[in-house]
Amino acid sequence: MLLAGILVAGLTGCTYSYTGAEPPGGQSTSTPAPGVAAPDAPVTLQGQFQSQGAATTGTATIRTSASGAVLQLSDFATGPGDDLRLALSAGTAIPGPNGDLELSSSTLIELGPQPLGNAGSHRIEISTGMWEAMPTPVRSVVVYNYTDRTVYGTANLTQ
Repeated sequence: MLLAGILVAGLTGCTYSYTGAEPPGGQSTSTPAPGVAAPDAPVTLQGQFQSQGAATTGTATIRTSASGAVLQLSDFATGPGDDLRLALSAGTAIPGPNGDLELSSSTLIELGPQPLGNAGSHRIEISTGMWEAMPTPVRSVVVYNYTDRTVYGTANLTQ
């Protein structure tokens, strides 16, 4: 299952904390979250990764359709990590008070352990139920090292 859990993060600079809360696993809602395109209205969201805790580059693209959504990482590269993971966020990476990038929202939906490695292109399928369960609009993709709780980079998404 792609959706491993809801992460609530205090992303100050490059860290977050995991609450261990479980999402409504795979349950479909009757309407999509506010600001998220309905499955019958295809949308493409795209953004370039910005480095945070490790040099991170590449493009994140989310394409929605009636069957869910697909997250495509192209020309992706990041620092090495024991357990690299991806999350969708309602926030965007913005400069914090000290100038370091931090997320404007602490709500993250983890896509679960992925066989990312630290380079290459990757395709992650997101079912309609998982996409619709996102509590708020998806505005960024976050790559982080689960082992040491370090955010490596964020791609702010635009339509």
